[in-house]
Amino acid sequence: MIRRRSSINSGVGPPPLRKCSSASIASLVTNTSIDNDDCSHEDCSKNEREQESESFLDRVYAMLHFDALCLLKSSSLRNSKMLSSTSTSTSLTYTTVTQFGVDVLFTDQYHYNASELEPYRLIGDPEMDSLLDTGCVGPYDDVVLSASAAAACTGPTIDAHSQQLAQFYRHYETVPSWVDFDQIQRGINVFLAYLPAAGCSLYYRSLVGGFSIPKIVKVLEATKYLISDRRKVMTRLIDTGGFLACCFAPTSGLPAEALRPGGVGWSAALRVRVLHGKIRQHLLLSNHVNVLLGIEIIAGKPLPEQEQRDYLALWRYIGWLLGVDTPESESNSSNPDATVQSLDPCGPKKHHELCDEDSILHSYASLESIILHILHPEPSSCDFVKHLLSVRGSFAFRAEFCRRLLGHSLADALGLPSLGSDVASFPLAIVVYIVLMYFRLYTLLTMSYPWLNEKAIKFHGSLQRSFLVKWEEGHSSRMSAAYKKDKSQSGIGSEKMSSACPFSMVMPPQTQI
Repeated sequence: MIRRRSSINSGVGPPPLRKCSSASIASLVTNTSIDNDDCSHEDCSKNEREQESESFLDRVYAMLHFDALCLLKSSSLRNSKMLSSTSTSTSLTYTTVTQFGVDVLFTDQYHYNASELEPYRLIGDPEMDSLLDTGCVGPYDDVVLSASAAAACTGPTIDAHSQQLAQFYRHYETVPSWVDFDQIQRGINVFLAYLPAAGCSLYYRSLVGGFSIPKIVKVLEATKYLISDRRKVMTRLIDTGGFLACCFAPTSGLPAEALRPGGVGWSAALRVRVLHGKIRQHLLLSNHVNVLLGIEIIAGKPLPEQEQRDYLALWRYIGWLLGVDTPESESNSSNPDATVQSLDPCGPKKHHELCDEDSILHSYASLESIILHILHPEPSSCDFVKHLLSVRGSFAFRAEFCRRLLGHSLADALGLPSLGSDVASFPLAIVVYIVLMYFRLYTLLTMSYPWLNEKAIKFHGSLQRSFLVKWEEGHSSRMSAAYKKDKSQSGIGSEKMSSACPFSMVMPPQTQI
């Protein structure tokens, strides 16, 4: 049984997914089949021809048009699947919630309200905090390297801090029971195959859109990584690219070898986790879903469901390495002291006895729930977005490109300028359209032809390897420059500098946030 509450048109709601009316959502639960007794064969044939013609025109329009609010096909498909996922004896209660021009089916069974989400906002990383609270870890120390050495030491005289380091290292040497490295590799291949679209989505949707949440902006202001001069911002963005290259750059060994224990991606994830622990930065957990949405906007069609599940599984594992509370087995969690069930869309579900176990449905519902309650742009959000889009290149171009991926309503709320209808704006609009169309055709061809998909994975993988090599070569100069500016480290020699963690805390946070 499906129970529908009245629609709510409020100033808060889930992120832009697909624009549709309340009537269209209601149509998902309405029997719209045609009774053959009530119409002639000729009328039915006419209706079928009209539907085919309309479908063709819709496909042409979708191919040539870019609108983050209108084109996402997966939204109505997910809504339909949620409505049909419960048994007839189970009551599925939902409300149509509107924000930024978007209507989303908000259910009690799949989504989280503010009171349910608040405890998760207060959860940090107790395992890492305990390790850092010993006071034995400096801003440039490579904790992973020290932990590896401690784990290899078998002497009886090992001190308490080294024992803690060894325990931490051994914990993450043992992967959870749900990890399938073949699936993890398929998730990596999804990222590599659609690298241009995925890169745009990471920057314009996950970074600009997701990090404009006021509470996250306050953290960014404290870390000074993305709220500083342009050179430092570019360094931080390049380091983020370095982390992704560590995880995704192909190797000649086993599937997902870089993310296996001891691999370069595995070590990078733990080092980034240490950095987050040092600056007390709290992660927004659902950015990987934004990438899937961004690829869909650029391509004009969603990725196959199996590719979506593989990509979610990839980031579930990386999230576990980064300290996100995740069940490691049916009876064991990575954070056993947590007072609430882990917010893991791929693991145990909210009201799991009432709804479908599909990780895609739960991932999108979790993202919608989070943004519904915390995405309320403030002046600081607008300043952050303007600063980030001004780092390099034309601000007007980046702002218009971002507007196409976020949707006009959210872009307006973030203070992004809109191109006018005058002749002067026409050239820029054409350039943005051509770039978007290039990305669309490139992504669709990669999505449609397996042989081209394989070539794209190899080509984009080689680009990732080249970038990783250059990024690692710049490690010494980055650390040297940081040491020279840090007076407290002036007495440390070059040997210590060369072994410094590539994700060192080179910009200490302010005293208060």
